[in-house]
Amino acid sequence: MSSFIFNGYNSEELGLMVTKPIVRPSWAAVYSELTAAGGIRKVMQRMNTFDNASFSIETYLDDASPENIRKIYKALNGSGKLVISTAQDEYLDVILGPITPEPVALLAAEISISVTARPFAYAVSPTEVNLTGSIDYTAVDNTGTVFSAPEFRLKGEGDVTITVNGADFIIKIPSELNSQEIIIDCDSQAVYYVDGDNKISITQLTYNNFPLLHEGMNYVKHSGNVTAASINVKERYI
Repeated sequence: MSSFIFNGYNSEELGLMVTKPIVRPSWAAVYSELTAAGGIRKVMQRMNTFDNASFSIETYLDDASPENIRKIYKALNGSGKLVISTAQDEYLDVILGPITPEPVALLAAEISISVTARPFAYAVSPTEVNLTGSIDYTAVDNTGTVFSAPEFRLKGEGDVTITVNGADFIIKIPSELNSQEIIIDCDSQAVYYVDGDNKISITQLTYNNFPLLHEGMNYVKHSGNVTAASINVKERYI
């Protein structure tokens, strides 16, 4: 029998029994139809975008008392990470729709949970590679089934260049931040450091496109005054 965990809340601990197997969605690239001047056939052009996916989780609650229902409303609400028992090494970025229990017996209910999943399933335990000494190319394997947007962490000062498969990403690190860990989040296209509970953006000090990793082997190096560096591949799957 399937089960799930949403933002740390386990469906079994909430008293929910999943009544139908949960199969995670898959994604395909969006294609656009174009007609060339004078052409008699439409051309299908692959876009670098993926649509959201929707599915539902069907559950049964044996104790639909007001107390239990309130607990479920609180736990299964809004956006977060969803792990399905049939694919425990992956997680989905999802938004849960409003829950409306359907009574089936005294203090028992069926609950259908509407899920909207953003593109891709992500590795629960992604690959991390130490790049501190990578002044020459280091091989970094992306074992996902689609390109990934990695996360870099580094310490340094001055002009630092990260080169991925021949393409340069440049960041100018002020001297006052030479002891700070700089985080390059290629998915959010943001560069920042953490000060207490705050993320302080320094994205304005960067140049060129954020690096991406294609499927398979990639080659990464850095130049400049770098004292520590690492990459989180953040593998993802279609």
